[in-house]
Amino acid sequence: MERDWSVQDGSDCDLTALPLVRTWPGLAPYAEAVERLVLMGAIEDDELRDVLMRTPRGVHALPLPLLDESMNIESSALRMPWWHDVDSPNSLLPGIYETAQVLQMLEFEKGDSVMIVAPRGNWWTEILMQLGAERLRIVEIDENKRLELQQRWNELRLDIVAEACGCEIEWASVSDAYEDSPEGGWDRILVTGGLPRVPIGLLMRLSHEGVVVAPIGEGSGTVLQTITRQNGSEYQAQWLAIWNVDMIQDEAAQTLCDLSPYVEPYEEESDEEFSSVKTAWIHANDEPTRDRLGPAALLDMIEEVWSEVEATTDCGAFGFDVRDVLAQDLFKMGNVLQRLGILRVAAEHHGTSYMLSPSPEAACYLGMTFAADEEDCLAWQRKAIETNPEYGGSWNEIGEALLQRGNPNRAIEWFRGAINSVNYCERGAAWANLARAHLELGQNTSALFAAQEAAALLPDEAELEELLEDLTEGFV
Repeated sequence: MERDWSVQDGSDCDLTALPLVRTWPGLAPYAEAVERLVLMGAIEDDELRDVLMRTPRGVHALPLPLLDESMNIESSALRMPWWHDVDSPNSLLPGIYETAQVLQMLEFEKGDSVMIVAPRGNWWTEILMQLGAERLRIVEIDENKRLELQQRWNELRLDIVAEACGCEIEWASVSDAYEDSPEGGWDRILVTGGLPRVPIGLLMRLSHEGVVVAPIGEGSGTVLQTITRQNGSEYQAQWLAIWNVDMIQDEAAQTLCDLSPYVEPYEEESDEEFSSVKTAWIHANDEPTRDRLGPAALLDMIEEVWSEVEATTDCGAFGFDVRDVLAQDLFKMGNVLQRLGILRVAAEHHGTSYMLSPSPEAACYLGMTFAADEEDCLAWQRKAIETNPEYGGSWNEIGEALLQRGNPNRAIEWFRGAINSVNYCERGAAWANLARAHLELGQNTSALFAAQEAAALLPDEAELEELLEDLTEGFV
């Protein structure tokens, strides 16, 4: 006999019958994150792998404020600020993936002379030094940033390491970028900020077999390119991938691209101090595709996921402190990784998100990274409901897991709870699942009612149209 439709609030669901959490994923150690990229085929250069393993990016970022000393997100897919004002161009440290990809494109060889323009903190500089650069010229456009980079370099005793590595380190402004270049030209030139056109000024300082790697394009987007010399004065450019970076300041770009004399831009004096470290961390990942590298489809997907989370999630559940904002950024990145099918790393982002600022969303999506027949699948949905009983997503996920385990009667209770949850914006999915559960029990009238409700909320769902046709066939 079919259930009474007046009983729909999920009050007969027994939360205590669900298992407790046994597995709590958290961000992997930095070295393990590098090793995973090797296993995925993203890092093919053995020497680069070894150097990345011993040069973590966390020491080059601003210190994490208000967090436990043991907490670090350097192995995450988030960007990290190295400069207080993250609105300033090239103020973020890219992720490990982007770093590995760009440096491999440089085709670096031990003993090369390298010029790096807009260095993004000292992380990439240290990597190039450890790889065996004989001469490194760091061209930082902003004088304040340049002085800060030099100070941090010395504080980390990297001046001593450079001497031990036999690497000559030079700090230069744009005005000094072309002075005293190697006699045969620079072997490698790396530009990490966007240029409006091919940098002729830099190409003229490139050695005969040298390589320039630079993002080139317009303000709407930049494409990472490698440029090599062909037959004397001819050059060949190869487009590699979109790398959505900040554009280099116009005055500096004209010098790098057109050989124009560098004119220091006029800046009005301001009494305002730089943004705080706390503010930098809060806003470091505001723009989801900033500094991301990959095909357009990937960047569009990241934008889409970020927007979906903001549209469907109660952002206030995360709060607005540093811990809360980082937790939300980790949750969003976890969703991106989940969409890509990288479930283990997605789970680690969700688990760390929950650790920083417990939210039902992080717990629910973490539970979704486990297979339906795994106990932690239900355990994390239980954790989500314990965090906020009004979050309907977990009620629906529990119902789905029970339905897949062959228990439609219990599943129906949880689907009804999801439908009547205060905080749930995907009731159409719960109605559709409820229809499937009733259909599995042979309760066609209830299945038809639920399918009609689902179709009203999900009018473009082809599977629901087919289900309605099958259910109404006997009533015609």
